[in-house]
Amino acid sequence: MRWKGATVMVALMTITVAVAQQPKVRIVLRDRVAVANLTVRLGDIAEVTALSDEGEKLLPNLLDLPITPSPLPRYRRVLTAGEVATKLAQAGWRNSEFILDGARQVVIIRTGKTLTASELESLLQKSLNMPVKLLLTPPPIIIPDGEVSVQTELPSSPRSLLPVTLFVNGQPVTTLKVLAQVGSNGHLTVSNRSPTANHQSPVAAFLVRRRQTVRLVTRVGNVIVEAQGTALQDGKLGDEILVAVAWSKTPLKGIVSGEREVTISAW
Repeated sequence: MRWKGATVMVALMTITVAVAQQPKVRIVLRDRVAVANLTVRLGDIAEVTALSDEGEKLLPNLLDLPITPSPLPRYRRVLTAGEVATKLAQAGWRNSEFILDGARQVVIIRTGKTLTASELESLLQKSLNMPVKLLLTPPPIIIPDGEVSVQTELPSSPRSLLPVTLFVNGQPVTTLKVLAQVGSNGHLTVSNRSPTANHQSPVAAFLVRRRQTVRLVTRVGNVIVEAQGTALQDGKLGDEILVAVAWSKTPLKGIVSGEREVTISAW
């Protein structure tokens, strides 16, 4: 009887262990996918099926699990099954809790395009119904494919920091601020404007003073590089001024882009 009882106990323990080790989900990797977002998530690259009630509860979060940054538009990134397994482990999933199947590597292609400065100028001109000239080239703006439009505010002066919202197929995709010259030959007429608006606006005030230490900013691709320099001229928002730097005998030209800040196109 004792042996029979021990046998039954061992059988129950075996069943319990087997149930505990049963995979919760099955993940089948696709061999090639196209994505539009900045981040590739598990649901983008795999078919995920729940194998248990617990797996069903965990499914939404698992599908939304970030796996890797998306490549630039028109480029591709190759992701291996081993890299996906590592991401699952980092998220707290044990090997016994999932079955990883399908392709051994996934080729990821990013849809979309880079919006150029001239295209942004044209969109702003259409939105404001007046000439617009960007005084500083914005960083690369990557947007999904589709019909692009912008929304901005009517500026209070010819040189303005315009808050811009970009839409693709009527859906907002990103926001940014651009420094622009608005209006024909620098002339702009705005109705219903307070007579003190220019005095209150940073555009009308000197943001950089001569002999003042300023922060120099330049962009190299998607990387922003900063340094210090000394302003050789007073400057308002959007003014081009000369700045002295320690490593060059020749002053650099830059555009005043903020308080004690000058943006340089190149060192």
